[in-house]
Amino acid sequence: MDDRRTLTPALLGLVWSAMFGFSGFFLSYSTMVSIGAIGGLATVTGGAVLTTMMVGVIAVQPFAPWLGARLGLRSALLVALGLQVLGQVCGLIVTQPLLSLVLAGVFGGMGFGLFVVLANAAVPGTVAPRRLGKALGIFGGITSLAAALGAPFGLWLIGVVPVWSFRLIACGTLLLAAPTIIRFLPGRVPPPGAEHDGLPGTHRAVDADAQAAVSDGGARGSGAGVGARTSGPDADRGASSQGRRRLGEILPLLTMLAPFLIGMVTFGLIVGFGPGEGIATPAIYIGIMQVFSVIGRFAAGAVADARSPLGLNLAGVGLAACGLIITAITGGGVVLGLAMAVVGLGLGTLQSASLVMAFTAVSTPARASVAWNMSFDIGLGIAGVIGGVGFTYLGDTATFLLCAGILLLAGLVSWIVAARRAGTSGGRD
Repeated sequence: MDDRRTLTPALLGLVWSAMFGFSGFFLSYSTMVSIGAIGGLATVTGGAVLTTMMVGVIAVQPFAPWLGARLGLRSALLVALGLQVLGQVCGLIVTQPLLSLVLAGVFGGMGFGLFVVLANAAVPGTVAPRRLGKALGIFGGITSLAAALGAPFGLWLIGVVPVWSFRLIACGTLLLAAPTIIRFLPGRVPPPGAEHDGLPGTHRAVDADAQAAVSDGGARGSGAGVGARTSGPDADRGASSQGRRRLGEILPLLTMLAPFLIGMVTFGLIVGFGPGEGIATPAIYIGIMQVFSVIGRFAAGAVADARSPLGLNLAGVGLAACGLIITAITGGGVVLGLAMAVVGLGLGTLQSASLVMAFTAVSTPARASVAWNMSFDIGLGIAGVIGGVGFTYLGDTATFLLCAGILLLAGLVSWIVAARRAGTSGGRD
C-alpha cells in the first residue's frame, strides 16, 4: 500500500457509498417526529418511535462484523442498504400512521446499524497506518456532511412534498450508494494476505475478531507445528487471558467514549427537536451546526496523527458545552447561529478525536467500530426520550443546560481516568 497517499481509490469509493447511505438515514431520522405529527401523533409518541428506530440501529451492530465475514463486505453492505430501502417502502405502503412509522424506523434502523459499523471498520484497510487519523477525518467529515445535508433538507422537504414523495426521494438517495459498493468493495473474504477489488486489508476490518483469535491460537501453538491445536490448561489460560484483555480494553473505552455519547445526545436533540421552542426556521440553525460539525471533524482529523486525541476530545467537550449554554439562554437570531456554530465545532472535534482514540485503544478495528458506533447511536436513541420528555415537561432551556452539565461531567471523568491510567503505566515503567 502506498503510504504517501491518503485519498486512495478505495477510500474514495468507500466515502461515496457512506455519503449516500448516511444521507438516506438522516432524511428519516430528522423527519420522524414531523411525519408522526402529519399522521396525527403526539410529539412524545414521535420521540418514542425515534427511540425505537435507534434500538434497531443498536441491536444489530454487534453482529455486523460477523455478517461481513460471512457474506463479504460488498454483500453485507448491500443487505444493509436493502434494509434501509425496505423501511422506506414500508412507510410508503402501510396506511396506519403509527405502524407505518414503527416499521420504517425499525427496518431503516437495522440497515443503518449494519451499514455504519461495516463502513467505519473498513477505513483502516484503505490507507497506511500512519495516515489513519487523516483517513478517519476525511471519512468522518464526509459522513458528517451527509448528515448536514440530509437533516435540514429532510425537514424542508417534508414541509413541501407529500410523505409518499419524500419516501421515494429517500429510496433514490440510498440506491446512489450501491454502485461504488459493487465496484470497490470486496465480496467473500479471500485467504489472509490476498489483495482484492482495490480494497486491500478490508477483510482484516470486517473479520478482525476472528483473525485475532486465530493469531492468538497460532502464537500459543506455534511450537507444535502448522495447524496444531492448543488444548488443556494452556488453552484455558489463553482463553482466560484473552477475556481479561478484552475486559481491560472495554472498561477504559466506555469511559473514553462517554463524552462522545453525551455529545451525540445533544446532536440528536437538536436535529430531532430543533434548537429551541418557537424557532421559526429551525432548519437554518441545524444546517449551521451541521456545517461547522463537518469543519470540526475535518480539522480534528487533520491533526489527530500529530496531536493528543485526548486533548482534542476535551477541547470538543468544552466547545460543545459552551455552545449549549449559549443556546439555552438565547432566543434566536445571530447569537443562536453563533451558538450552533460553536456546538457544531465541538461535536465534530469530539467525533474525530474519539474515533481515533477508539481505533488506537483496542486490538481490532471491528471492535473499535462497534463500540464507537454503538455510542453514537445510543446517544441518538436517548435523544428521542430526552427530547420528548424534556421539551414537553422541562422546556428547551432546562433541557439544554442539563445536557451541557452532563457533558462537562463526562469530560471530567474521562480526563481523570486517562490521567490515572497514564500515571499507573508510568509507575510500572
